[in-house]
Amino acid sequence: MARQVIIHMPDLHVDAVRWAQADENGQLSGDINSGTLAEAAAEVEGKRSILVLPGNEIILSEAHVPGGSARAAGMAVRYELEEQLADDVDSLHFALGPKSKDDVFPVAVVDSDTMDDLSERCAEAGLRPTQIVPETLALPKFDSHEPGGVGWTALVDGARTVVRLNGHKGFSIDTDMAGMALTGAKNDLPENSAASMRVYRTSAKAGDVQAPSDIEVETRPCSDVLSLYASGLAHSPTINLLQGQYSPKSQMDKAWKPWRWTGVLAAALAVILISGKWVDYRALKNQEQALDGQIVEAFKQALPNSRMVRPMAQVRAALNAQGGGNSSGFTNNLHAIAEAFATEPDTVIRSLAVRDGRFDLDVTTDALPTLDALKAELQKYDLELTVQSANRDQEGLRSRLRIE
Repeated sequence: MARQVIIHMPDLHVDAVRWAQADENGQLSGDINSGTLAEAAAEVEGKRSILVLPGNEIILSEAHVPGGSARAAGMAVRYELEEQLADDVDSLHFALGPKSKDDVFPVAVVDSDTMDDLSERCAEAGLRPTQIVPETLALPKFDSHEPGGVGWTALVDGARTVVRLNGHKGFSIDTDMAGMALTGAKNDLPENSAASMRVYRTSAKAGDVQAPSDIEVETRPCSDVLSLYASGLAHSPTINLLQGQYSPKSQMDKAWKPWRWTGVLAAALAVILISGKWVDYRALKNQEQALDGQIVEAFKQALPNSRMVRPMAQVRAALNAQGGGNSSGFTNNLHAIAEAFATEPDTVIRSLAVRDGRFDLDVTTDALPTLDALKAELQKYDLELTVQSANRDQEGLRSRLRIE
């Protein structure tokens, strides 16, 4: 079962958080821990994590943007809500929830400096949350049992009360002022709309919420706010503040940007090195093909009536056969030829073929007297040299000789 870590930061100005693991059904597993953001990050270790922020830092509202996509609405909501906000919209971060059928976008608004500071602190702690949500929208959302009515959720945690209204609205307020805020929320509902509220109390000492008398209230105990948030995050819609420039993709692009030219240069260098290796490979491949061709040609000359399978073994067998089943005669004759030609360094053997005990050579030498000297030298080994042809070319005297 998939697990995630719920991290609650009750005060943005203090490096103190509480966290616990929860399954996909919103049930806590294991202990509830307290410590710093870095200690919580160590607990995550690759798991999905959701960072829950105090509700008093985030304004929840709605904006009507006819047609268009969420991308286009991201700019439109700024000016749609401008009159409702005390701060300059350019200093605020706007995160959108899913659009309703009547083109209304739920919007969460937070100061950009707050998001910048939080992003830096998470990076320093080694935490990369999957979602950052306000605690107002981490509360469970309940539907009213009255037709056309609305269901609200409130968490009374000592002197602080967090309220989730219908949809994606809500607020965080001092408990002794919660009744007045609830009265205002009730007055904003359509006439004759019924409202009911489920109130969770963290302890018997938690203050009472003075809700309007026409709101039906059900009070329940809450063992810990993390268990309530885990349940709400698993089953209720919320707004992820990690949008726009704070989305994981944008953060990756921002981290990559200073290194992009280094990456481009590294890629270019890799292309150059690979290209060079490819050129070397092709050159060696061409050389190999040329050598293969020379081997084939030499084999055809040596054994014209044979099919080349294992050229070295075939030539060796043929050479042994030339010696009448004993390679010593062939070896001795070949040795004698080598000794004779060693006396004439200006003579180059271009090719040599062995047929029926005789040696046919294609040689290049400097002059006819050299051939006479070779003949005389070979006679010392009882070998006879016959000049079959001799022609002068650019390299010297090209001759075909037979030795037997």
